[in-house]
Amino acid sequence: MPIIAAMLLILLLSACEDTSLSKPILVDTSLTFLSVEQTADSAVPQHAVLFLDDGAVNRTYATADTSFVMHEADLSAVQDALAALDLENDCLPPTGLTGSALVTYRRGTAAETACETTALDEVLAPLLWIPERTVAWPFKPQNKPHPVGHTTISFQDYSPLAGDEYFHPGVDIIMPENSIVYNILPGRVVRYDYYSLSGGSEENRMYFEVVVETQNGLTIQYHHIDPDSVSDAVKAAFESGEVLPVGAEIGFIVSWTVVETGYSNELFHHTHLNIFTRDLLPLNGLQLLLPHPDTTPPVIASVTLVNGAVSALLDPAALTADFHVVFEGYDMMDDNVWPLPPRRYTVTITDAAGKTLLERKSYDYLAALSPVKEDFVCDYYLCGAAGMASKGDYGPRTMFVNITAFDEAGSAASPIALKTLGTGKKTLTVTACDEYDNCAKKSVALTLP
Repeated sequence: MPIIAAMLLILLLSACEDTSLSKPILVDTSLTFLSVEQTADSAVPQHAVLFLDDGAVNRTYATADTSFVMHEADLSAVQDALAALDLENDCLPPTGLTGSALVTYRRGTAAETACETTALDEVLAPLLWIPERTVAWPFKPQNKPHPVGHTTISFQDYSPLAGDEYFHPGVDIIMPENSIVYNILPGRVVRYDYYSLSGGSEENRMYFEVVVETQNGLTIQYHHIDPDSVSDAVKAAFESGEVLPVGAEIGFIVSWTVVETGYSNELFHHTHLNIFTRDLLPLNGLQLLLPHPDTTPPVIASVTLVNGAVSALLDPAALTADFHVVFEGYDMMDDNVWPLPPRRYTVTITDAAGKTLLERKSYDYLAALSPVKEDFVCDYYLCGAAGMASKGDYGPRTMFVNITAFDEAGSAASPIALKTLGTGKKTLTVTACDEYDNCAKKSVALTLP
């Protein structure tokens, strides 16, 4: 009898479990951010899944993997919000509402059920999403943009040796000596110390950083902070693990000792702002920061055709080989003295009647192609190939970009095939656009035998 009673008790408990509502097991939500400065075409699609058991967040930002593990205190806040949620009354059948949280839950051992709710938005939004064009700048006034000396896609080469070229992985924001740097996103201070570009530990005052892991899964590095100026707020947050709020003082920018001779002829006082995924993939900081009031389009100095191996120039008037398209030029933000690279390019080829035969869009620089800053730089820029050498240092800046080397998603792309274009006269047009969709065009006449 005791054995039978125990079996009945187990069956009873199982039946009760089947009719009870258990805790939601995950939050699966998608969102396309739109703001006043953006259009539907330029907004970045994002998708995130939060697993409530361990705080893992699987998130994509366009095609970039921006997954991370949510801090236990933030996960607890989400769990508390879910516990207070009346799933019976606060949830609606999934309808694809933009910005609503899609909650998947189990009713006992029954199959998973999905519902939509906006009740979690206030808690989830700052923890799950990468904001666009809304992030405060690191100098006062934080609601206004400041001069930009380099961007995440800028070409850098300070060495006479081949192979030392690299992408600039962040945004250089130029300010007067000893300007105060302020925090731009809420997060926890995980480091304040010297760093070395070569991976060593040499203590050089020029290379000191404060690192914040944001609540929404990013890593922000504030470089070139004066080591003697690190704020009490940073030190206290590092010791306590508490969240450092937006607007908290980080420290002063260090006094830079190098004069920028190419354009300003002044000491290059700045903070280098890196915005990384937790896997240290650089994101385009200008896509996150409040936008510049920029209306100046890029300048296209030349459009050149090279062979598929990028080893020789081709004559567009007698084109007999598959080819890549090389852009030479720059972009100038309004009231900015430093030439910057455009963000994206499009190649269009039309026939004599104006019919479009081909359209190729280049990589849209939302995230770097690799966490390693030297990767792909001499595939994207020309580093002396076909006689064209890009430059980027404290002097001149020359940018030769192979705009057909990568497709829009960042995958390596084949040269343009002649057989797809037919014969006779064609027109090739390059469109170069900056961060804020100011665009310039330049056309080249082609003759295909």
